[in-house]
Amino acid sequence: MEQNKDIVMDVKMNNKCFPDIAKLAAGQPADEGQIREILDYINLRYDCADFRMVCVLRTLFKYGALVSPGTLNRMRQCVLGFKYWMDEPGRDSMCYWSENHQLLFAACEYLSGQMYPNESFTNSGLTGRQHMEKAARRLDIWFETRFLYGFVEWHSNTYYEEDIAPLSLLIDCCEDETVVRRAAMLLDLLLLDIALHSYRGLFCATSGRCYEAQKKDPLRQDVLDIAEKAFGFGNIGKYDYTRLSADFILNQRYQMPPVLYEIAHHKGPAEIRDSMGLALVEADREFPDKKDPLRRGMYLWSMEAFTNPQSANQTLDIFNAWDLKHNDFLKNIRAMDVPVVKQLGLTPTMVRLLNPVTQGIAIQRANCLTWKTPHTMLSSAQCYHPGEFGDQQHIWQATIGRGVTIFTTHPGAAFFEDNARNFSPSYWVGNGINPHAAQHKNVCLCLYDLRVRKGLLEKPRQWFTHAWFPARQFDEIGFHGPHLATARSGDGYAALFSLGAIERAGDEELIQRGKVTAWAVIVEDAGAGGYQAFVEKARQSRLTLDGRTLRFEIGGDLYALAYRRDFAVNGVGQAADYLRLESPYATVPRKPGEYRVSCSGRSLRLRWQGLEREVDKQ
Repeated sequence: MEQNKDIVMDVKMNNKCFPDIAKLAAGQPADEGQIREILDYINLRYDCADFRMVCVLRTLFKYGALVSPGTLNRMRQCVLGFKYWMDEPGRDSMCYWSENHQLLFAACEYLSGQMYPNESFTNSGLTGRQHMEKAARRLDIWFETRFLYGFVEWHSNTYYEEDIAPLSLLIDCCEDETVVRRAAMLLDLLLLDIALHSYRGLFCATSGRCYEAQKKDPLRQDVLDIAEKAFGFGNIGKYDYTRLSADFILNQRYQMPPVLYEIAHHKGPAEIRDSMGLALVEADREFPDKKDPLRRGMYLWSMEAFTNPQSANQTLDIFNAWDLKHNDFLKNIRAMDVPVVKQLGLTPTMVRLLNPVTQGIAIQRANCLTWKTPHTMLSSAQCYHPGEFGDQQHIWQATIGRGVTIFTTHPGAAFFEDNARNFSPSYWVGNGINPHAAQHKNVCLCLYDLRVRKGLLEKPRQWFTHAWFPARQFDEIGFHGPHLATARSGDGYAALFSLGAIERAGDEELIQRGKVTAWAVIVEDAGAGGYQAFVEKARQSRLTLDGRTLRFEIGGDLYALAYRRDFAVNGVGQAADYLRLESPYATVPRKPGEYRVSCSGRSLRLRWQGLEREVDKQ
């Protein structure tokens, strides 16, 4: 079978589950036409077919008695005929390798094999048991590396949904209690992230992968149903069963540790620091076997590190071994596949010389700081590869009052025109060139230097940066000269400062032109002097650039950010390299053996060796 169709993102993201699955869960029959539409999509092997397989498998495992024999047979044929990994027969343009897709394909393959252990799968020719063995290896690697290093797609309010659904499915349907325990531990960690970095149940943190709608409006986050089910903030009226998160909503076995609920509702103030993922240089050290496609290769590909010097050789090995030249996502890798260059060991050198803009797709280790109070949240990634190309990385965001957001980006342009890859970076998604951001509690500085070498495939570079500042959503706003904008939402205040003059572009955008631009932001809860006192303090501030050092003076404090170097507050250097987790609720070293979390008399202990998961009792 060959399906190499280039479909638009709206089609991929539409109805990843069927709405009547809620009826099946309640013991009622469903409109089976909804199921057949899902099956048709999967059988065509469109990208994101693995999303849809989750609801098919849940239906087979849990609700089969409510489905007609004809539809059950079509579901069986779909499961037996699917392509579960890149090394199997068939050409297609499914994405298998990002962090969430690796888990989805492995979980679906494992459970499909468990469902039909003795049958021959028509696409691969393998038995169900053989598929279980293949998938178990990938699951083991995924579980362990995420426990040790955190999540590559850090704090993603889109892709955490796509991790949580297959984990929920494994917990409910897997017969191997070891797999179930590991899945539960990873689900605990994902929900811990959401609890730590949420504002009133809205997951508004800096992120490795974040899209425009979710940045501008937290009520459009993909994890919103999950956060509501877990933490109950009342942000939605009813669950959307067309979403992949429906699998978490319908889960029967997973019991969320109560400490996670307590953390989500803790009023603060609280400062949370965490380290997520690995830098490319660290991946070389952690995965020294450069011929291992599953552990090292798939970790690099989960980072989307295809065309970086550290990954280029292994990318070509996998690309050729699994015949991926027809996959729409990967087809341009053929340009790197020059046999004589590879034989001479010069592929990394070629990449450095060509400087492809696609290097910025790689989601590298992030050191994230989130400052939370009852009425504000400020979150940023410290010194995240400033001056390098970006893609979907969301470097900083402030959220105040009723959940109004403020952030800045350097507008980028997608590298390719086809539907599979034409949506990032963009005007509001990610950055063309990454800034140097640094944060101390409720203050964040962000310095952009756009004067870096042009990259291969780079579209015309924009010589400005801009801020999302939705004036109509605030209760009060003010523009105080050319360099300061202030806002109030409820009892949350924010002030946004610019190095160059601000241009207002409509009601939602502030533009700062120049090859070197800078922004600073401060957030505060309502104080004794009210909003006007906050505005007056902001008016007395100064944001200046001295050579390569950005200085911000406010309220008697001096913040100094040296581009690509140090960050100091009142002369005291601030660390930008964090432990795995530093917070009021847990201190966890990098590459931990265990996590110990506590809040309000509740606790959770996760220990990888022995698979110990200790949850306090009510």
